[in-house]
Amino acid sequence: MIEQIKDLLTGEFFTPTRSDQRFATKENQIRYNNLKARQKRRAKAEIDRALDANRNILRKILNNKEEVIKTHDFLLGAGFNFGITTHKMNKEGKLWSCVYEYALLHLGDGRLKITKI
Repeated sequence: MIEQIKDLLTGEFFTPTRSDQRFATKENQIRYNNLKARQKRRAKAEIDRALDANRNILRKILNNKEEVIKTHDFLLGAGFNFGITTHKMNKEGKLWSCVYEYALLHLGDGRLKITKI
């Protein structure tokens, strides 16, 4: 006798045709995976929006230049969120804060060097 299992999406019991089957229908599997993906996107949305905004600000400020120096207040006024970065990078003994392909180095006196990695 083949054991029935419970569909992860609907909770209905069904007899699987494969040993790794977890859903009664392919549509249930697709819907379940889409719901999980939507939950993940919603959980990350606020941070992703802030990262995207930070990246756009740095891209516009740099505007095809090798590097620029701007003040902390200038970046704040542009809407830059200093609390959200993608990673840190140690370059020549100095710690740079990065937003994707852009890096910021605190120079002191409220100034920051911005460069594209």
